Amino acid sequence: MANPNEPNGHQVRSERSTRLLIRAAGDLVVECGYQMMTLAAVGERAGYSRSLATARFGSKPKLLEVLVDEIEEHWSLDTELSDTDGLHGLETLRVLLTKIRDAYERDPWSLAVMYALMFEALRPVPDLRARFENFHRDFRSQLASIIRTGIEDGSIEPGVDPEQQATAIIAHLRGVGYLWQLDPEGTDPIALLTLFIEQCMQHLGRGRRRKTPSSTGQRKTPSSAGQRKTPSSTGQRKTPSSTGQRKTPSSAGQRKTPSSAGQRKNRPA
Repeated sequence: MANPNEPNGHQVRSERSTRLLIRAAGDLVVECGYQMMTLAAVGERAGYSRSLATARFGSKPKLLEVLVDEIEEHWSLDTELSDTDGLHGLETLRVLLTKIRDAYERDPWSLAVMYALMFEALRPVPDLRARFENFHRDFRSQLASIIRTGIEDGSIEPGVDPEQQATAIIAHLRGVGYLWQLDPEGTDPIALLTLFIEQCMQHLGRGRRRKTPSSTGQRKTPSSAGQRKTPSSTGQRKTPSSTGQRKTPSSAGQRKTPSSAGQRKNRPA
């Protein structure tokens, strides 16, 4: 007897066709933009009839709404942070940023669609701008919450402004994404984000490496500048062999003997 909870063949085919239609819509938004995308083109791109997308979604705005739902759900922080329980704030932030970085290799399609939709949100597309405004506000709020937690648990410097830092992080992520879309051959998002993550950790982290004795401001050893000079150093007490010693009779200015120049002459014989 068949399990009533298992999907039947029609449901499986319907779910598969829906996924393919959504993916085709994402491909067309990336390639030609939302304005140029048509429901007929979506059906053909997915490998179905020109009318299937219309029958499934009803209208182009409705298909766009489903596509945005797919992207928002995929990039939900609740999904990305599901395995960070027990980590302090700074490490949670590192895990999140690392997953975003790795997505450029793991899931480039969803990233490309997300950035294409962000650019479309700047155009007069009904409701799309509001959707991405809310998407970024939620992202910023959750990032700020992570940073605030880090300040409270001592892993992040207390002087950091959580809202401002969250906004700066999002701006950097979006900048890398834009360059990747604009010049994929000349932009290495993995390398750029790896560098950014390390800089972010150093900037936010408490207890940054203290200076070692070899660093500037160390206490000087006797061999360093300003040490107490030994007798062999400049200013030592001069020995008799040094300059200014007392001259011996053999030295210049000694008392001349009778045999020396200017002695008393003998009378003539």
